[in-house]
Amino acid sequence: STCPLTRNILYDSCPTQYPNRVYTLADNSYLTFVTKSKSEYHNNYFLCKNKKKCLEYSKVCNLVDDCGDESDEEMCTNHFKCGASDFIAKTKQCDGVNVIMRHGTMKLSI
Repeated sequence: STCPLTRNILYDSCPTQYPNRVYTLADNSYLTFVTKSKSEYHNNYFLCKNKKKCLEYSKVCNLVDDCGDESDEEMCTNHFKCGASDFIAKTKQCDGVNVIMRHGTMKLSI
C-alpha cells in the first residue's frame, strides 16, 4: 500500500520555494525536482493539497497547520482536531487539564 502522506511532486509544485531546484525524471513517468543539501540531492518533501507549498516531513503531523490548508495534519494518527484548526495530541485527549488553544482555553474532561 502507499503512504497516505505522499504525493507526487511535479516540476512546477511549490513555485516560490527552492529557486535552485534541479529538474529530473521520476519513475520514468513524470518530471519532478530535487534540491541539493551539502553534497546530496533529495526531494523528500510533503506537497500540500494547495500545491503551492512543500514541507519537510518534520513539519507533517506536528500539530501545526504549516500548509495553511490543514493537509499536513489531516491524515495523521497522532492527534485529533478540536475547533476550526486546532490539533491536540492523542496523549492529551481527555486527560482533564486545560488545553491552551489559538481561540481560547478549553477544559477537557474525563
